Amino acid sequence: MRAVRILICDVRYQIKYGFYFLYAVISILYLGVLFVLPEDLARHATALIILTDPAALGFFFIGGMVLLERGEGIHSYYSILPGTNHEYVISKVLSLSMISTIVAMIIAGVMYGGEVNWILLILGVFAGAAFFTLFGLIVGTYAKSINHYFVIGVPVGVLLMAPAFLIYLDLNSILIEILPAILLLRLLYGAIGLEVLYSPWIALGGILLWCIPAYVLAYRAFAKYIEQEVD
Repeated sequence: MRAVRILICDVRYQIKYGFYFLYAVISILYLGVLFVLPEDLARHATALIILTDPAALGFFFIGGMVLLERGEGIHSYYSILPGTNHEYVISKVLSLSMISTIVAMIIAGVMYGGEVNWILLILGVFAGAAFFTLFGLIVGTYAKSINHYFVIGVPVGVLLMAPAFLIYLDLNSILIEILPAILLLRLLYGAIGLEVLYSPWIALGGILLWCIPAYVLAYRAFAKYIEQEVD
């Protein structure tokens, strides 16, 4: 129950600062673009949009969330609040991944409805969003301000996301296929009915495996950050 209460507090915090409103506006804008694209191009564009936004937006939103909480002095109370660092990290990842998944469902549902493999889409976007959010949390613990976050976060985000575009260069090396962004794009292709080289469920397994080291690194960074804030 304690973990659930922490999750609810994070969701309320995100609503307070307009995270949901911003996602809604962005979704409408993207749908407007997709509706005017030719059918063959629109399907590929849908996968790319879900990959880069909303799935990867958690990477940038978590940084803003951490810095907003720091500005309000919330982190200085973490040592006396009834919750562990694990619970706080998991809560932030779950809350932002839920937003990403909902938006992805809306975009895919409006565009392709019954053609969507919903189980694959939901699990894939949620796992992908969790991975990117964890890396965003790592960057957020090092940032001194919003501007600083973007200075260090944008290059990291590009490095994480850019490999997905190697697909369009017909580079099918195993060293490329195991990268998280490519795995997620392959999964999204399968979820909305595009041809894929291998089962998108394999891609889902790969993304879930990537989440393990990402969580370990994010937890360590967050725990160290909170310790410094309390001191």
